[in-house]
Amino acid sequence: MDEMLNKLEGNEFFKNLSFNEIEKLISHISYSLKKYHKGEVIANEEDECSSLGFVLDGVVEIQRIYLSGKQIVLKRLSNGDVFGEALVFSNKSNYPATIIAVNDCKILYISKSDILKLCTIDERVLGNFMATLSNKIFMLNSKIKSIAFKSIKHRVINYILEQATVQKSESIKLKESKEEIASTMGIPRPSLSRELMNLRDLNYIEFSRNTINILDIEGLEAELFD
Repeated sequence: MDEMLNKLEGNEFFKNLSFNEIEKLISHISYSLKKYHKGEVIANEEDECSSLGFVLDGVVEIQRIYLSGKQIVLKRLSNGDVFGEALVFSNKSNYPATIIAVNDCKILYISKSDILKLCTIDERVLGNFMATLSNKIFMLNSKIKSIAFKSIKHRVINYILEQATVQKSESIKLKESKEEIASTMGIPRPSLSRELMNLRDLNYIEFSRNTINILDIEGLEAELFD
């Protein structure tokens, strides 16, 4: 029990709540813990989502698997992350993608009715839940904006400029893998690498594994609207 509560202290859903406060809240509801082995399917596309999943241990991937067998990683989740928050209260509460265990992992499930109970008992939980949903909407809006740019070059430039604005720096720290960044832009991973190299050759940027340094922000902005 203590181990589970320690893990929940790092979860966005219980942000700003102490160990004792989380323990008291959890005592009012029912929940289930489930372990998954590496490669095991946690939820298939179109399965019904009736509860929130809290990642306590390990890493899980949200994947889109096509009939050809090809798969695209949409998101990686680890301790502190939640899945199902945008679905559990939806009229169409079916998973839009497949969730797979990257390694051995442990998931805590809390049902829709118990989530409502937690939100009623403590307004901070409700606020955290709303913040999580708002962040997801912001991310989706950003993704839609990116996809609106037809060329891959423009999508990549738009991403770099957006991150510079968000991080308030021309030295951008990459908080996701390049595969996840490419997925957000709706482009293949090799295409992202190729465009970064093209922009480097044009002396607009320099980049390493985890950083992109903008050398000519005005030039990038001009390319975006070219």
